[in-house]
Amino acid sequence: MLKSTEFKTRALILITAVGMVGAWQSAFAHTRLKTPEITENSARHGSDYNAVVISHGCENPATGAVDANTIGSVAVFPDGKDSIITVDGAPHSGPLTDFVTNWGNPVTKVQDRSIFAFEGYIKDSLGNKLGFWTGGGSGLTGGFRAVVPFTTAGVIIEPTSCAKSVTFVLGIADICQVTDKSGFSDETVQMWTPAVGSDYDGVGLHGFDSPATLKVTRSIAPLPESCGAGVDVVVKPSATQLNRDLRINMDGNQIWPK
Repeated sequence: MLKSTEFKTRALILITAVGMVGAWQSAFAHTRLKTPEITENSARHGSDYNAVVISHGCENPATGAVDANTIGSVAVFPDGKDSIITVDGAPHSGPLTDFVTNWGNPVTKVQDRSIFAFEGYIKDSLGNKLGFWTGGGSGLTGGFRAVVPFTTAGVIIEPTSCAKSVTFVLGIADICQVTDKSGFSDETVQMWTPAVGSDYDGVGLHGFDSPATLKVTRSIAPLPESCGAGVDVVVKPSATQLNRDLRINMDGNQIWPK
């Protein structure tokens, strides 16, 4: 049997550890990708399986906790056409093809109705799948987490470029109440989007300018010797794209926002 002092010591260690875990979860409990960093791969070798992880709901006005039910989610990748590109933080005026050879149809949704009853794609005018939405049904109960599965096509970094990595910034919204844009608040939607001047920047909201990312690291062709240590490239969706694509349309009708 444990002595009283030994029991108290072990209890104190356990309480401290639990407190540290709680603090870590509180600090990092944002909607993110399950696997935020992958290596480049050839499309002929298949897809990378991943998922959007919804970590919490919207703010509950009665308690102040982020445990309101989530009724839907929408995620969009940059289209690579008018995207905002930076190289080691400096603006790049050239096209995405300077760094990536095969972007255009980046995502495929893995069919799953374990949480939300309906799902659909967000496509460009050529039919390329840039994102997806899911919603309806029982939804995500406050206090639980959700995993929304998808795959990304093989991303190939331009071998002659100096890119050692290319990070794609997503726009994601977790919806708790269907409102128009003027009704966006911490009680109605959790906005995980880059602040690029779109209607979905979420200024003043819980997740302001805290988007999920997918980092692709070079693994096929070695860096050209002239590149030195290489550069890190970041690709964000433009305000024009987010205003156009970060929405839910079903059977020809816009469901969210109103």
